[in-house]
Amino acid sequence: MDKEILDIINKDFKVEQRDSVIKELSSINENHVMAKSEYNLKNTRMAILYLAKGNLLQVVTLTERARIDFRDVIMWATQEKNLKDK
Repeated sequence: MDKEILDIINKDFKVEQRDSVIKELSSINENHVMAKSEYNLKNTRMAILYLAKGNLLQVVTLTERARIDFRDVIMWATQEKNLKDK
C-alpha cells in the first residue's frame, strides 16, 4: 500500500480499524481500474478515503462500488471537492 494512503489511514481511522481499511482498499486491484493502471488504482483508493472521512462503513460501501466501476468514486470525490472549493 502506498505511503500516502497509509498516512491518511493512520490519521483518519482508529487503530483498531486500520487493518480493516487496508484490507478493503486492497480488495481493489489493477484489474478493477481502466488500463490496469497503478495511477487509477491510487486515485480510486484516495477518493474512497476522501469520501469516507474516517468512517469504516463508508470505506466498505465505497470499495464495493469501486469494484463495480471505479470511476464513480473518483467522480463523487471530484464533485465534492469542487463544491467545497466554491
